[in-house]
This record gives sequence, structure tokens and C-alpha cells, in this order.
Amino acid sequence: MKKLGVSLVAALFVLASAQHAMAAKAAKKAKEEKPRGPAPVAKADAITEIRGDFKWGMTMQQVIDKIDARIEAAYKDRIARTAADPNRNDKLRKAMRDEKAVAKRNTIKFDGQKGPWDVSIIDQEIVQGQGLSMLYIKESKSTRYFFFSNDSLFKMFIAFDKEILEGKNFKDFGAAMQTKFGKAQEVYVNQSYLGVKEKKLDHLLWRSTTGDGLKLVDRSEFYDVFCLVLYDASIEQRMGALRKEAEANRPKGDMLDNVVGGKQSDRDENDNVIDRITGKEVFKPGDRRAAQQNITVPAPGAPPASRGVEDK
Repeated sequence: MKKLGVSLVAALFVLASAQHAMAAKAAKKAKEEKPRGPAPVAKADAITEIRGDFKWGMTMQQVIDKIDARIEAAYKDRIARTAADPNRNDKLRKAMRDEKAVAKRNTIKFDGQKGPWDVSIIDQEIVQGQGLSMLYIKESKSTRYFFFSNDSLFKMFIAFDKEILEGKNFKDFGAAMQTKFGKAQEVYVNQSYLGVKEKKLDHLLWRSTTGDGLKLVDRSEFYDVFCLVLYDASIEQRMGALRKEAEANRPKGDMLDNVVGGKQSDRDENDNVIDRITGKEVFKPGDRRAAQQNITVPAPGAPPASRGVEDK
């Protein structure tokens, strides 16, 4: 049964990778227009709100400690209110411990082996074999991905819940975000697909006076979400150069051959194989298109929503 499960998962992954490869090939035909001058400076208080308690240079363990502190703060009053009810109090404490354990499990090292994350919502952020690692957490209205270079935090990628979008297209949502962060620089790409040429708004770009970069990116074509990315501009520039170099040196067939033949990831890809066979799929972040998922990430700076046990 295990061999059957592995084969099935590999086949499903090949299919997903093939679809993604075709999309990537089409995307390569898109040529980004050169921005005219530097991006506008974003409002400092808005960037501070997005950053929250997290600072560039933090180690992964320091980020986990901050997440744990948020969770403890979210449970503190409820635990105190149930002090006279030992059974309820114990359940709340267990729920808190379980929630804190999630972040420790949601860690990935991009050590050079292709895997499912290379065909996910964060695929354009990944550089394999260059000391890059990631931690992700669910928040109340989004999913937040923390990226580390040699265990030093340099980027946060926030995928908003579709409910936040309220049916807006990317341009409309971008206009709303500019009321918060200030006027952005619009970056367009010229692309051609099936003989049809078009100029498309690709992302909005801001900068800060302290060396941060901020962009709002459109991931709606395959995932139905828009994402906000805050990063240390100097490190992101270096990672971007490494990513381009890796793409230029990738041999033909690499995306499929290496993804299937290499290490799948730190996740057990067989843990929901029966559900996949029966059609009752249970997904993890990065496993599916947003049209089929409800990606959630917290309001910037807000503590994560508590789950599992509720006060009455």
C-alpha cells in the first residue's frame, strides 16, 4: 500500500509540476518594463504595522518565540477565567500548547532538493541550496511566510484571505492598499500568450527610508489571492540574482525530473493519500490553488486567532 501511495503521490506531483512548468514557460515570455526612477517611500507607520514584533536579523527560534508569546497572550485571559474549572482550564492549556507546537512543525529548509514548495504560491521566492529556510503560520486573515538567509530573517510574505479581497481585481485592491501605504509605483509586464499580446499590471512597489522594500503582487491567475511582501532590499536583491542565475542554468526537464526524483520535502506526502484517492482532499499551505482553498493570514500586527477550544 505504501508503494502504491508513493507512486500515486509522485504521479499527482508530476501533473501539478507539468501544469506549473507550462505556466512558467508562458511567464518567461513576459518582459518587465523598466521602472522610471525609484519607487515612492511608503508611510513609515504602515510598514511598522506590517512588520509587527518581527525584526530583520532574527533567528528562526527568535521568531518562534515571538509567535509563542502572541499565542500565550491570546489565551491568557481565558485561562484565568477558567481557573475554578480545572477540566476546562486543562483543555485550554492543551489547546495553547498544541497551537504553539504548530509553528515548530511548519519549518522548511531549501537545501537544494526540489519539492512541492517549488510549485506553490511562494515558488517565486525560493532559491535552493543557498542557505534559505522558511517558517509559516496561519493568522486570522492571512498566512504569513517568514524567510531566512542563513537563519537570519529578511523577508515576510503575506498571502491574504480571499474574504479580504471582497471581489476586487488587482488594480482595485492595489488602489485600496495605496490609501494605507501611500502612492506606489506600478510595474507592468509585456507578455504574449497564444499570439495575444497584452500589457499587464504585475505588482505595486514601495520603498522605505531604512532600506526596506514593499510590494503587492498578483497571484490571482493560479491562486486567486494577492500577496504583500516586506523585505530587506539588499538581501532580496542578492537572492533575486541567485534565483535568476539558477533559472538560467537549469537544464531542460529539470523542473519535472528533479522535483519527482528528488526529496519531496520535510512533509509526509502520503499522509492524505487515501483522501486524495477518495476525492476528499485535505491540503496544507502551498498544496493547491487558491480557487480551491481559503488562505488566511492575520491583520498586520494582530495576534493570531485562537483555534480549537473556545470560551463559553
